[in-house]
Amino acid sequence: MSSTQVLVLLLALPPLGVLAFACYVLIRYTPVIGRIFEEKPVFFPLRVDPIPDGEDVSFPTRDGLELVGTYFPARTEGRLGVVVFCHEFLGNRWSALPYADYLRDEGFDLFSFDFRNHGNSDSEDGYEPFQWVCGRETRDLQAALAYLRTRPDRDPAGFGVFGVSRGGGTALAVAADEPDLWAVATDGAFPTRGTMLAYIMRWAEIYVGRWFIWRYMPVAMFAFVGWGGRLRSQWRLRRVFPDIERAASRLAPRPLFMIHGQRDAYINQDIARGLYDNAREPKDFWLVPGAKHNRCRELCPEEYRVRVTSFFRQAAPRGSRSPVASLSTEGHRVEAFAGHL
Repeated sequence: MSSTQVLVLLLALPPLGVLAFACYVLIRYTPVIGRIFEEKPVFFPLRVDPIPDGEDVSFPTRDGLELVGTYFPARTEGRLGVVVFCHEFLGNRWSALPYADYLRDEGFDLFSFDFRNHGNSDSEDGYEPFQWVCGRETRDLQAALAYLRTRPDRDPAGFGVFGVSRGGGTALAVAADEPDLWAVATDGAFPTRGTMLAYIMRWAEIYVGRWFIWRYMPVAMFAFVGWGGRLRSQWRLRRVFPDIERAASRLAPRPLFMIHGQRDAYINQDIARGLYDNAREPKDFWLVPGAKHNRCRELCPEEYRVRVTSFFRQAAPRGSRSPVASLSTEGHRVEAFAGHL
């Protein structure tokens, strides 16, 4: 019996039977999903020493916290644009340096900040951050953008955003509603809904036990259980998890560049491609062979630099699409671009 046949049988049941089955599934499995959802992975974020050539600043959030950031000016005579960096879960603003400091040599100012409960920013009482993007992180990025719009050297053209892991999901969630964000690049970004669904289906055999239930269950039923688990966790944790897939679908016509590790054990490439498929053109996906979660830069540093630089140069309102150099790495030819002010 296929999952389609099971779905037909369910639909053939009387409405009260379908309702009773759905209630059973929610009551039986939603607490299990919720507990798994609220577990934190064993994760060791990048640690980078501060450098003195940035301007340390602070700015408020809408809910009264003070966040800390550092503004790094471009190391060129003119400015092509401003790129905002969103660090990974448990990281801090200084991780922007290995990921994006080279953009300053290409004409970009770089702004990086500590999310709440991270680095030197204020901690919210009673709030425990998770690896999942929630409304607190989107609120923090919105506060960072609001601060940048008030600077005397603000860029009227807006901003590009570069986010790593949870920071990438935050960037997507916010960019969908911020028209002055002209491009989004992510490394290791993942959706909440899609990631939950992938793990639920992977663990179904362990937690359901009854093979005749999980083996032929329609995907829609697994998604339903995930929805229930998220609602439970939102209530328990007093937070809201934004729909990253929907946000990605609303980014166009702003370009998206997603980077992902082919050996990512946390977020496999199918999950990442599922998020990418939700976005519309213009978009690009770079799967880095052999790379684990958030390790693409370490594995291919030169190609990483060229690809990220090329993306922001092409996307920047004052950028250029004229190729000036190329780099051959692992059989791939990558063009770099020069900008003209």
